Order: sequence, then C-alpha cells, then structure tokens
Amino acid sequence: MASASDPPQDPASDPKPRKYRRAEVPAGLNIPMCLCGDICILREARDCAYYFGRRFFMCANYDHEPPPGKYQGDGRPWLDLEQTPEKRAEVYRIHREAVQDFLREEQWEREKQEFIERKRKEAEARRQYAEEQRLRREEAERRAAADREAERERKRERARRAREAGPDAQRKGKWPRCTQ
Repeated sequence: MASASDPPQDPASDPKPRKYRRAEVPAGLNIPMCLCGDICILREARDCAYYFGRRFFMCANYDHEPPPGKYQGDGRPWLDLEQTPEKRAEVYRIHREAVQDFLREEQWEREKQEFIERKRKEAEARRQYAEEQRLRREEAERRAAADREAERERKRERARRAREAGPDAQRKGKWPRCTQ
C-alpha cells in the first residue's frame, strides 16, 4: 500500500493506467458499509479530471468501476469534497506534459511527412535521371548505328564505282606508274 510519504505516481508512467488506486485509510475514520453488506475500501481517483486525487469509498467486490446505480448522487461517496492544491497542480502538470507530448508528436508527424515527401522527390529525380541517361544512350547508339551505316554505304558506293570503271581503273592509283 502507498503511504503518505511516498511521492505521487504519475498516471502516465503506470504500465496499466487505472482510474483508481487504493488509498491509505486515515486513523479514526469511520469506514461505511456497502449496500451489499461488505465494508468499503478507500480509493483515490487517478483519472485526470476535476476529481483527480480525491478519495472515495468503493465496494471491495468491484476491482474497477462499480455498476450504474450502485451509489446515489454523483456515483461515489466522496471523502474529499474538493481537490487539494497539490493535486490540482499535478493535474495541470500532467495536462502540460500531455500537450507537449501531443505537440512533439505533431512535429514528429510533420517531419515524417517531410521526410517521406523528400524521399519521394529524390526517387522521382533518380528515376527521371535514369530515364534521361537511357534516352541519351539510345540516341548515341542510334547515331553510332547511322554513322556506321553511312560509312558502309560510302564504301559500297566506292566499290560499285570501282567495278564500273573496269580493270584498267585499278592501274590508276596512289602508286607511281613505274611500279605498276
């Protein structure tokens, strides 16, 4: 059981957050009986609301929320009629931390979206660059093929002219006549 000297536990750090926790019964306090005939237990509200830190009696047969209609009035026989300033300050601190967590999470989401968008743009730029490189290679290959075909055609034309000129045309060439 938690004693009065224990520091209050942050509900956000609880592994399994609960709305209530057991509270220490002060000496000399009359403990009421439940409608079912059992002695009530003292609980402390941990739900971050206007009743945070307030103590109330609850049937020992219910580990969590009692069924509707179990208590009259607002549903709980409150021992503390209002929050202590320390509990109110703790609620405000928890609220501020929750808002800061929310803002950090929003910032993280924005950064995540920016990162995803930047990666998408980079991937698009890489794809576009690869496409441009492929088109340049294909164009260079087409030009090289056209140049090779033009060179072949030029050589064929030269060979056709040489055949049409006949065998005497072979004597005319780059060598001096004395060596032919």
